[in-house]
Amino acid sequence: MRMRGLLVALLLVSTGCGYNRIQELDERVEEAKANIEAELTRRNDLIPNLVATVDQAAAFEQRTFTEVARARAGLTQAQQQMAQALQRNADAGELSQASGALSENLRMFINVSVEAYPQLRANQNFIALQDELTETENRIAVARRDYNEAVREYNTYIRRFPQLLTARLIGAERKEPFEAPAGAAQPPRVEFRNGAGATQ
Repeated sequence: MRMRGLLVALLLVSTGCGYNRIQELDERVEEAKANIEAELTRRNDLIPNLVATVDQAAAFEQRTFTEVARARAGLTQAQQQMAQALQRNADAGELSQASGALSENLRMFINVSVEAYPQLRANQNFIALQDELTETENRIAVARRDYNEAVREYNTYIRRFPQLLTARLIGAERKEPFEAPAGAAQPPRVEFRNGAGATQ
């Protein structure tokens, strides 16, 4: 009888301490982070197709080619840094920085390429790739929002009593939200004025 009372007390304490809920919320945060990583990987995978499309349109004038090559080198370096961050399962802050650098270099590459090769504006492959990149940027924004919502719920939960005691006991620490760097909300795009080059 006494043993049964101890088991009931243990069950009540374990269900009220929040351990299972902490685990559930932690898993949700990890799933949301994985969704961001999947979208960042998708964007990374689209970039070689964009580069190949620009290469096909190249007229190879020396000065123009040099500018496009410089923009491509920056894009390739940013793409490699993004891939390395994804492979290391980097934290949200490092992923955010790598994503911001890649977005900026992608914008620069698109704009330099369109200024150098105006016929890209009519290239269906280029237009389709731009649309896919814009859609991916939007999906990254949604995944980032979902991740931050999961982090907020997790952080709030582990700060409440009595879950606070359980969190300390099991070492559950506050998680960092995914903060987009300045300008990251702008998807890569090209705007044309008077049929001339890019303005964005």
